[in-house]
Amino acid sequence: MPLYTHRRLAIALPVIVTSLWNPYKKHHATLTDEIAPLAKPEDLKLIKDKYFHLRDDYKPPKYPIVLCHGLSGFDTLILLQLPQFKASVKKGSENPEENLKKMPSEVTEQVKSSSVMVNYWYGIEDALAKVGADVITAKVPPFDSISDRAKLLDMLLSEKCRDFPGKKPGERIKVNLVGHSMGGLDARYLISKIQNRDSPYEVVSLTTIGTPHQGSEVADFVMSVVEKDDLLSAATPVAISQLTTGYLKGFNREVRNDPKVGYFSFGALMDPSGFKLFRATYEIIKLAIEQSGGTFVENDGMVSVSLARWGDYKGTLDNVDHLDLINWTNTLKIPFVEQESFNPIALYLDIADNLSQNGF
Repeated sequence: MPLYTHRRLAIALPVIVTSLWNPYKKHHATLTDEIAPLAKPEDLKLIKDKYFHLRDDYKPPKYPIVLCHGLSGFDTLILLQLPQFKASVKKGSENPEENLKKMPSEVTEQVKSSSVMVNYWYGIEDALAKVGADVITAKVPPFDSISDRAKLLDMLLSEKCRDFPGKKPGERIKVNLVGHSMGGLDARYLISKIQNRDSPYEVVSLTTIGTPHQGSEVADFVMSVVEKDDLLSAATPVAISQLTTGYLKGFNREVRNDPKVGYFSFGALMDPSGFKLFRATYEIIKLAIEQSGGTFVENDGMVSVSLARWGDYKGTLDNVDHLDLINWTNTLKIPFVEQESFNPIALYLDIADNLSQNGF
């Protein structure tokens, strides 16, 4: 489907899954073939209050930071409830693909009015720039395949780095990639399969945050449901199918780490009690892990800690969900929710500082 459509029809997985989960959970079907469990509790490397307050001694990295967004991201993250999405797809045609391409403007406006738009990197880019970091914010198609998103990332970096200020003839600009969620998979594909000696840039590090390196049990669940509905199946972006645990097994066999690149990762775990956007998805992941014999059910509502680890695992952010990781907490405040104890800007500034300390 065209980018024009997807920017208006972004599927908010937590909202969709909530509507699918209640009738489905009675059956207790196995959602994944295999989950790699954490070995022992200390492997979680819990980070409880390190990112509550900002420090005054952050150092910028030597090389530019490239922010790589995840599923549904672009200039903004767009959240849309399933009923409006499905109704919009149905209107005007029995062919969902054609209908989405030719969606009437009034339906588009209706979809926009029922959605919530969130600045993807709210405050993060500015905060990094203020401590002296050079920042490039990547924009790739929100719902395309990993390979297609990585190709667009390559084009953007090539364009930016060819004319980078102070660049010497023949020099390759070294960059640090920072990926949230699916953005980390795009970055890994770029490093392994696309960049080469002729690229005007050279990736020296990748830091991933809440990236489903070994897949997401939520994507497994969504695909198991939508594949039974022709309408939803035809309208479901390829990106979701590529976030399943089955797909990522093959991906990881083919997309290998580059020994010249530093790999760092963070996971997160949320508290599912009370009113939480990711309550249903948290329970889906918990059930999948338990059914596979695992004991560590900790997850951020979209990605389990066990599947988010890659390279040098820096730790698990405590009481943080998948969208808190990109400062969603400070963008959409829910009334009467307790005071947050996590400042995502402090996380990203610390990532920059870690890159600096490692010579990047």
